[in-house]
Amino acid sequence: MTLNRISPEAARLARRPVLQATVDAGARCGGRTALFNRNDVPPAIWAAQQASAQQVCAQCPVRPSCEELALRDGAGDRASDDLVRGGRTGQELAVDREIRQPGRLAAATAADWQHLLEANTNARTSERSTPAHEGFVTLAAAA
Repeated sequence: MTLNRISPEAARLARRPVLQATVDAGARCGGRTALFNRNDVPPAIWAAQQASAQQVCAQCPVRPSCEELALRDGAGDRASDDLVRGGRTGQELAVDREIRQPGRLAAATAADWQHLLEANTNARTSERSTPAHEGFVTLAAAA
């Protein structure tokens, strides 16, 4: 039996909808994206908005999922501090992704890939163990 192999990138992308659904269902920010993105706001105003955004994130029940989504999406830039996601600034996200957590992110991607391979194997096994005629009444049985 050969499995349909998927790339680690495809596995990472497959996990994204799960994280996004979690964030969409329970995020305290509720779509207030203006609070979380700088959008040409002067530095003094942005500092206050950024602090407010981080306070909202600190109380959010889905903050870990939002942070994971931001890290996996590649959000943030070490040269720019123009957003807040998962309670982290863009610079903090970039440093975590590039320096502090590249191994953990690679392991998470690998785990997603393994999960999808197992799901694929289970689906194929299930297909083979279910007879094609199951659920249908045959003429001999009806007689």
